[in-house]
Amino acid sequence: MSSPARARPRPVSGSRVLISGGTSGIGLAVGTQFAAAGAERIVLVGRDAERGNQAARSVASGGAGVHFLSGDAGDAQDSTRLAMEAAEFLGGSIDTFVSAVAPGGHLGPLHRQDPVELERILVGLVLPVMQMNRAALPYMQDLGGTIINVASDAAKVPTPGESVAGGAMAAITMFSRTLALEVKRHGIRVHTVTPSLIAGTPTAERLLADEFGAKIFGKIVEKAQLGVPDADDVAATVLWLASPAAAKVTGQVISINGGISAG
Repeated sequence: MSSPARARPRPVSGSRVLISGGTSGIGLAVGTQFAAAGAERIVLVGRDAERGNQAARSVASGGAGVHFLSGDAGDAQDSTRLAMEAAEFLGGSIDTFVSAVAPGGHLGPLHRQDPVELERILVGLVLPVMQMNRAALPYMQDLGGTIINVASDAAKVPTPGESVAGGAMAAITMFSRTLALEVKRHGIRVHTVTPSLIAGTPTAERLLADEFGAKIFGKIVEKAQLGVPDADDVAATVLWLASPAAAKVTGQVISINGGISAG
């Protein structure tokens, strides 16, 4: 058996990809770009079967074999089932796992937050990432696989109104960095991409339509002098991180924000 330390990522062409949150936004853009780059098989995970099947048909038009699985990525048993069924469709193993569960858009000063909502926000943002990472790992051992988790720049840049969501995103980034150290011996690399506002998404529209959000994110748009990124911009970074070109890179947290901030 070859040394796990020398395992290299499979080229994107011919790779087998699992995308949680793959039926819209960033996840759908990731699936579309992997298919265009020659991925062999792709599994999209989401809650809504109608939207999921539509997304699968759209991604399959790029030439890849695509399968949709409906389930709750944040549930321990369901995430285990989803990873197992995905691996079966993908041929027994997973080359790239992307967690693109929607980052949310939970905005407002802490003193105005419904205390009952705090647990829902934290659990809803963090657990789907952790549970699906855990479930996917057994199908990636010693393959030179890659995990990319999508969070947001709220993990790194304190933004008024995002104390709760920012805390959740910081949890995802530290989880990913620590996991990168745990699994590097198995040839697995782990990264986080942290976009800020994503143009053309329902979340962006909702934030900018809100009076408080418009004040905060209106200023953010002005700072994005390289342009406000869209889902395709984020997907292009994910594609590179999963490729052999990034074989010696792990544990990184990469901002995709058009120059809003640095670091």
